[in-house]
Amino acid sequence: MNAQSSNRRARWARREKIAEAVEIARELGLDVAGFQISPDGSVSVFESRATPTPVPGVASSDFDRFEAQL
Repeated sequence: MNAQSSNRRARWARREKIAEAVEIARELGLDVAGFQISPDGSVSVFESRATPTPVPGVASSDFDRFEAQL
């Protein structure tokens, strides 16, 4: 890491930018399930069809697998 990158401050997205990103996604016909905000100010929108649907009886995460062993 160089000196220039270590002096940069996080530029979190403002509420208006997040609302605009969600509004644009909805206008494009996406069913917005959530969003992610990065320190560089970028906003990622997630659609509900892109999120995995839990299957009953199948562990979907490490936590679920651990919990099943208890």
